[in-house]
Amino acid sequence: MIKRIGIFSGSFDPVHKGHIAFALEAAKTAKLDKVYFAPEIKPRRKPHVTHIAHRLAMLQLAVRSQPKLGVLELPDKYFLPKNTMARLRTKFPDDTLVLLLGSDLFGHLAEHSEQWPHVEYLLSEVELAVSVRTTETDQQIQDHRVGLPVQPKGFHIVHNHHPIVSSASIRQAVMTQQSVEGLLPSVAAYIRKHWLYHDVATANKKTLR
Repeated sequence: MIKRIGIFSGSFDPVHKGHIAFALEAAKTAKLDKVYFAPEIKPRRKPHVTHIAHRLAMLQLAVRSQPKLGVLELPDKYFLPKNTMARLRTKFPDDTLVLLLGSDLFGHLAEHSEQWPHVEYLLSEVELAVSVRTTETDQQIQDHRVGLPVQPKGFHIVHNHHPIVSSASIRQAVMTQQSVEGLLPSVAAYIRKHWLYHDVATANKKTLR
């Protein structure tokens, strides 16, 4: 039976409640059978990321109680449309693929498609599910859609009502030992156990007080 498979790529450094909320809402809106988180090993625009082993471990913790969600480990250091699509088609040869994109990344795709090699091929092979923050409108997303070089097979606007949270703000809060919002308890415990994102010098100063 042909399934509808969502692919959510990113750095997930760390994965947070906003990511999970978007994936679950996309599953409802786009009628997906499963959503797979696919972390990049070495994202091109983020050279200083936490080791992939830690990010995969945090993702596994985050999705373990959600049967609709899974983790997909791909061997490429970073994702290129043509290469990555070939790998996805090997794993899901007959299924419908739906790419999950945040509105910021979608806007970049629409406005700077020349920076995405083989993007026309990618768009012709997939549907898109785009997350809309509460500060944005459906019309803004549709306006960006007009700018795509090729229209995707399907298009879904996903309303993500989870409070705005970012991985960058979480890393900063952990490093400065401030209150951290947006982490799942299991992921927060993993970060503490492995001393991820901590500023050792700051931690030592506070310990000596």
